[in-house]
Amino acid sequence: MNSLHTPTLPSPALPTQPAVPLTLQWKRQPLPPLQAVQVLDFRAGDMALLEVEQGRVWVTCDGLLEDYFLEAGQRLSFTGPVRLRVSAEGHRPARLNWAKHRSVAGAACPPAPAAASQPKATAPAPGTLPRGAISAA
Repeated sequence: MNSLHTPTLPSPALPTQPAVPLTLQWKRQPLPPLQAVQVLDFRAGDMALLEVEQGRVWVTCDGLLEDYFLEAGQRLSFTGPVRLRVSAEGHRPARLNWAKHRSVAGAACPPAPAAASQPKATAPAPGTLPRGAISAA
């Protein structure tokens, strides 16, 4: 009895590189209630990272129909070029941490600076978004 045997070739292994943590300079943006909307501009090739430290923040992006309402601890990211408009939502102050970096393949996003009065959050596993993360990329 003849049997036809087709050898199975091993699938090519993709090179794996460990995620390289980015060194970012986070900026703390106070957002007083009932104040004018503030504008954040990011160029082509930039990645905009936002994290609400305190309060509730309204974020909109020029050219998109969606508005975003973020609570303390939530993140949002955009790929530039992008113009973001941010403000405190409601009658309470808010504080937004934001950073920008040039897009780098295989880079891991570090956590935003933690507020001194809040418990420190654990860093997410490489390749995963932190709890409450939203990506608009």
